Amino acid sequence: MQLGGKTLVTPAELAREQTAAASHLTFTMTLACPLRCAHCIVGAGPEKGYTTMPLAIAERYAAQMGELYDHGIRMISFTGGEPLLARPQLRVMSDAAAAAGMTCGVVTAAHWASSPDRARAVVEDFPGLSVWDLSLDVYHQPYFPYAYVRTAYEAARACNRFAIVRLAYHDPPTAEDEEAVAFLEGFAAPEDVRTQRIRAVGRAEDLATPLAARDSTFLKPCMTKGLVVRYDGTTAPCCINLVEERRHPFQFGDARTRPLKELHAEYLRHPLLQMIRVLGFGEVAAWLKQAGLDSVLPAEMPEDVCDLCPHLMTHSEAAALMVDRCSDPETRLKIAILARHLLDEPQMLEHAVDELAPVMRNLPGFAAAVDLARQPVTAEET
Repeated sequence: MQLGGKTLVTPAELAREQTAAASHLTFTMTLACPLRCAHCIVGAGPEKGYTTMPLAIAERYAAQMGELYDHGIRMISFTGGEPLLARPQLRVMSDAAAAAGMTCGVVTAAHWASSPDRARAVVEDFPGLSVWDLSLDVYHQPYFPYAYVRTAYEAARACNRFAIVRLAYHDPPTAEDEEAVAFLEGFAAPEDVRTQRIRAVGRAEDLATPLAARDSTFLKPCMTKGLVVRYDGTTAPCCINLVEERRHPFQFGDARTRPLKELHAEYLRHPLLQMIRVLGFGEVAAWLKQAGLDSVLPAEMPEDVCDLCPHLMTHSEAAALMVDRCSDPETRLKIAILARHLLDEPQMLEHAVDELAPVMRNLPGFAAAVDLARQPVTAEET
């Protein structure tokens, strides 16, 4: 296993990766965690039990799982903090989602896997969770040994669950990262391993993690895996650098009072979000420069667009400009057409042609956009 390497993908492979956003929903169950790792992007810790999702809210979400399946959601993920600290909530939601036909996964540290019997009991306690995503990195070591991860992995597999080990590493990798790799290669199948770079977000800002720089950032699209519903009913556009950030233009209301399928529908037709998913950040950067907002852009462009995104989206003036430009009717329609062609997502185009018909029906090409919106998505596209 090589850390920090670059993977080249074809446009078709890229599009397949991006389709997760249309069928994947993540719930942050709590920011409470028995650990207080230095690299935690949400600053989770033992003192944050007050953030745990109330059981009544979890039951309200559970009651909507059938509607979410009909809406197109096929994967539900549960994260935190440590989601296993919200066991009743996690159980009621995962059981309901699984009963509705969705795959459910949990992202967890393996602090609970102190023995094979203990680990197996924990896994068996959640029949609705078919995917166990286990974290492994050097910052967990002060709290429990790596051997717990292996025990949890083997327990999940013994219970006929899909087990993933997710290794967080520095870029460039350290000697300790390589030791973690050697341990991981001793038991996990290669197809069960995921790697992710430690990000300078949340508590990890104090690590002064260097960011690799490249000139091609603007050419790379946003790779969000889908809408995140937080423990308090607020939403995030991704589970990475903006997951606990509240200053961004992707606000979809309170999930505790609005139907989840409505929030997800708005997510899939947000013009700015769809813009960066299909075209990357080049166009929005040009808009900022035209408006004299060059200073919003980092002096040295990071290689990862997830590191660039917060620079743009948390700046109120820049965010307002980008939202306004993407909301222009003609621009919005073009973005919707691209989303339909490149991502096989018809939702934004269907909504746009209905809403914009009174002002754009005479625009050249609008009739073709209407025809495209009415075409069903084929089996090959899904």
